[in-house]
Amino acid sequence: MKKGVLISIILFTCMILWGFTIPFSATELKDSANHLSELVRVSPDDSVAIPLRTDVWLWHDEHNLYMLMEAEIDDTFEQGILGRIDGWSSCDYMRFQVITDKESYNAYFFYSFPLGNQLDGIRKSDLNLDSDWDSNYETDNTVSGNMWRSLMSIPFKDLRFYGDKPYSWKIILTRYFADADEYYSFPYSTTDMGKDYFRVAYDVIINEELEKARNYRLTSYYIKKYNLEEKTVSYDPENVGIDFSYNQTTAVKVKMSVNPDYSDVPLDSVQDNFNIRYAPSYYENRYFFIEDLDVFDVGSELFYSRHIMQPQYAVKLTGNAAGYSYGFLSAMDKEVSEDGEIVNSADFYNMAAFKPKWEKISIQFTLLNRMKNDYHNEVLLINPQWDINKDHSLWCSTNLSVKEDDLENKKGYQLACGYEGRNKKIYWEFNSQYRSKGYRADMGLVYETGYSGFNASLCYISEPKGIIIKKLVSSLWASEQIYNDTGELLDRGCGGTFFCDTQDKVNFSLSLYTIQNNYEGSNYVCNNLDLYLGYSNISWLTIYLNYYPGNSLIYSAAKISADDTIILSVYGNIGNNMSYYINTQRQRYFDIPEDCQMDNQYWLGNIDITYNFSNQLSFKNGLRYNNYETGSQSAWLGFFTNLSYEFKDNCNIYFGYKTVQDEIEQEYIIDYRQAYIKVSYTF
Repeated sequence: MKKGVLISIILFTCMILWGFTIPFSATELKDSANHLSELVRVSPDDSVAIPLRTDVWLWHDEHNLYMLMEAEIDDTFEQGILGRIDGWSSCDYMRFQVITDKESYNAYFFYSFPLGNQLDGIRKSDLNLDSDWDSNYETDNTVSGNMWRSLMSIPFKDLRFYGDKPYSWKIILTRYFADADEYYSFPYSTTDMGKDYFRVAYDVIINEELEKARNYRLTSYYIKKYNLEEKTVSYDPENVGIDFSYNQTTAVKVKMSVNPDYSDVPLDSVQDNFNIRYAPSYYENRYFFIEDLDVFDVGSELFYSRHIMQPQYAVKLTGNAAGYSYGFLSAMDKEVSEDGEIVNSADFYNMAAFKPKWEKISIQFTLLNRMKNDYHNEVLLINPQWDINKDHSLWCSTNLSVKEDDLENKKGYQLACGYEGRNKKIYWEFNSQYRSKGYRADMGLVYETGYSGFNASLCYISEPKGIIIKKLVSSLWASEQIYNDTGELLDRGCGGTFFCDTQDKVNFSLSLYTIQNNYEGSNYVCNNLDLYLGYSNISWLTIYLNYYPGNSLIYSAAKISADDTIILSVYGNIGNNMSYYINTQRQRYFDIPEDCQMDNQYWLGNIDITYNFSNQLSFKNGLRYNNYETGSQSAWLGFFTNLSYEFKDNCNIYFGYKTVQDEIEQEYIIDYRQAYIKVSYTF
């Protein structure tokens, strides 16, 4: 007996030090050589062994990587709800992360939920999870008695890797207990480690040659729309579209979309855009424009894809190799006219990127272009980053721009640099920026030019090992921007936040901040308070309440007004099939001049209710509302309903209805009402 225990300890120690070989098997394989079980608690961070037995086995064939988990459960086990692919479920789960490029700071992640929901994506170098990337992985889950069994199949053709056998990868296993809000990991790894999180991942080796066959995928769609107001049916060549993807190798992927349609995309959530200085921006929810954009490493300031309103086509190529990555994106927008006036021009958008990378240094090169007849705008981004060590990193960014059209011929640049560091539980960041007057970036969102400034922040995170407080966070920040030619202030601000999270899932935060803005040649100071309270200890009821008293600059009147804002968010799961989300906001201003024609009190609301009959059949409804008064209009109401059915893998039928109404002189006038059916089939 003692000899057996000693041998087990020696084998486990060897596995920790050198990893292990993932064996090849055409059938399910459960053996001591491919077995992992030593998960420890990482949140709270005390390395306590997992209380319920959790066994994991890994193996592969030439097509897939397999992870089998058999996990003990008790009466606190939360199954969550049914859901479509890429749908989050608040419940117990197992997360499997795979690092196929040990030189990069990123990992693929795959979730296994008890009721078969699936969610995948990429953990980026900043340790945030990005679910925009998708694969065709599968899970098979069974919950019986005190055991949860999950088999995960991950196709090698969906992963980016290069080189020949043996393949040296890394993995991280994480089991989450929703009731206790605890995370257990193998190996021991926490996000407090910074980028070392990827380095301490568990080494695994695959000795067999993996499938690298070229992979094609063609999805065609047909859509038919019916205008319920004009009682007309649309049918023309624009009702047919094609999505085509081609993986030349496991490291090179090409995607093309011809006449893409987004009828099944829900209405945008209502935002408070009634007293803003610059044009509003919205989250991108079209799949083609959010997946794989990390290859280009640009934010909305340089590439705001919602500029591309109705693309005629879009093509994207991305690749990864030892020591570098690259990408290319091109899209042609459609020209849209209303009453003889062009409201959206047929612009041509392009991006090309190349990023050489070493263990601690990388340099991002991205060239952006937007053009049409007699107009073009280019921006070249050069962004080197240096990870000095696990706790300190430096970056520098240079943007060079050229713009020529009938009105102007401009050349400009933007220079920025930053430093990030940490010391145990203290994190700090500093960056500075200089932007010339002639800088132009029409593919993105650039509102001001000809200024320079800085941003600085300091944060302290503590996890007391008490019976009440789970986490404490304190932070301070400051920023300032000034105009280069005059030295006048553009904006200045500073503030601080205290956040507390309890063991009973009650959250509280208090923020104080002051902001000084220059508007039309005058400076305005706004002081504000932000009180936040949250509760999330019941699966069917999570509540977040924010109260913002203070003052704001009313741009239409160029005057400071006292105001307050209340935002209430309520959401949860009802049974195994239904989820809901309700968000409402009340905005009040107390010192608005009567002649500025701005509503001094209004409400905004968003409601989403989803009922999942199964993981393939989903019914979603949404309501959007605001009662901001302007002119003769006193309210706006939008409603949508979508029924989606995946009748075969990656083959879907969508039925939908959308309507928008305006309340004018106490009567709702319909200005948009449409029904549609969309069928997509993947070969």
